[in-house]
Amino acid sequence: MNNKIIHFIFFSPTGTTRTTLEAIAKGTGCTTGSTVNLTLEAPSDSPEFSEADLVLVGMPVYGGRLPALAAKRFKSIAGNGAAVVPVVVYGNRHYDDCLVELYDLCKEQGFHPVAAGAFLGEHSFSTAALPLSVGRPDAADLEKAEAFGRNITEEELRVERVPGNRPYKERMQPAGSATSVDAATCIQCGKCIEVCPTQGMHMTETAAESHPDNCIWCMACERICPVHARTLTHEKVMVSARKLSEFFSERREPETFLA
Repeated sequence: MNNKIIHFIFFSPTGTTRTTLEAIAKGTGCTTGSTVNLTLEAPSDSPEFSEADLVLVGMPVYGGRLPALAAKRFKSIAGNGAAVVPVVVYGNRHYDDCLVELYDLCKEQGFHPVAAGAFLGEHSFSTAALPLSVGRPDAADLEKAEAFGRNITEEELRVERVPGNRPYKERMQPAGSATSVDAATCIQCGKCIEVCPTQGMHMTETAAESHPDNCIWCMACERICPVHARTLTHEKVMVSARKLSEFFSERREPETFLA
């Protein structure tokens, strides 16, 4: 399989999913082809894949499910029988039904799953006060991702089953809430607006504001802010972050699935 062209499809607001896919691709030794970044929009001109291609599809785990926005954008892409490796990246609690959901979605779009993986990334709710899988993927994670890539190319594979439940668990999303901004600190640089996956932010006379009904809590805005003007304050989210930090701090390791 290492004679195939390898392509990337990902939704990665904070970059951890993209970093993981790049490490897997490095391990395969395949020639790199196209990149479809679903983070900001659905592709206007999707690549025409074929059975000669190998596609890495990466998505983050939000509450045990795929981000609905990411799944919707992915549905504009046709697999045409291309080999695919669905990969999910989660913040140390669990990936629940996300991997099987992505596996099913890839098959629905005409891809042929040959392997799958669940890897670790720093949780989007992680802060200095409430650390959640800080710094991941770290060097050990990336080494395992590369090893996974090497295993993919060893032989013709076909993964028939991955962990998860059908029907999938119900999506959980705090409605009517968004990250908070300190207007006195905000320098109105607009970087947070540029990285928002929903285009759900706008600049006011004093600061960059979020649209509460659009926020998916990816925390890309908070991570990119050069002056740390954005913070987590919504009580429901803070309760969740405290529980995650207290009960799910023990290090989990990547899981990979081959035929």
